[in-house]
Amino acid sequence: MPFPEWPGQALAAAALLAGLLLLDAIRRADWQAPMGQHLYWASATALLWAARHMTVTLPGGLTLQYMGAAWLTLLLGYPRAVVSMALVFGAEALAGDDPMLAAAPSLLLLGILPAWLIWQVATQCRRRLPANLFVFLLGVGFLGLFATYALSLLLAAGLTALIGGPSAPAYWETMLPYALLLATGETWLEGMMTTLLVVFAPGAVRLFDERFYLSRPPQG
Repeated sequence: MPFPEWPGQALAAAALLAGLLLLDAIRRADWQAPMGQHLYWASATALLWAARHMTVTLPGGLTLQYMGAAWLTLLLGYPRAVVSMALVFGAEALAGDDPMLAAAPSLLLLGILPAWLIWQVATQCRRRLPANLFVFLLGVGFLGLFATYALSLLLAAGLTALIGGPSAPAYWETMLPYALLLATGETWLEGMMTTLLVVFAPGAVRLFDERFYLSRPPQG
């Protein structure tokens, strides 16, 4: 993403909004949870950080990498996922050549936004659709994940095109189609892994309400 080419004011606004959302997530995270949950949280964050090191370089030097924010939210819940994404993007910024401020749009649009979107998808599916296991597996674990990633990428591309920068046309013409294609493959992989976890270890998927989706219907 050509976010470092954003004007200073746009970077500052993104940093402010991302910081406020991160503080809210820190406040809402369950820090009094058992040690096992914290170890699971740390392990999932470390795996995401490692997965994001797998990159694809496109012609012109643009790179694609694993997103993972929405799936991490399925596993950890919205507040913990936001904290984890902040740590991951912060570590990437420290390891790279770009200033820390340039990581703010990435955190906001490719970290916090997909986390919030998939959280809303899971919440609305539970409220408005039948208590059927396949509603979660297909509606959230496949369609929801893809819609979340696609909307986040399209919004990031739209803002980049509006704000400008020499790499903006290349993003629209080269990176965005490949990014959506990569998001499709990522969705299938994460959807299958979600299905396996829901079947064999439902407690590992925090946004999966086991009591709601697996409860027996009342006897007539």
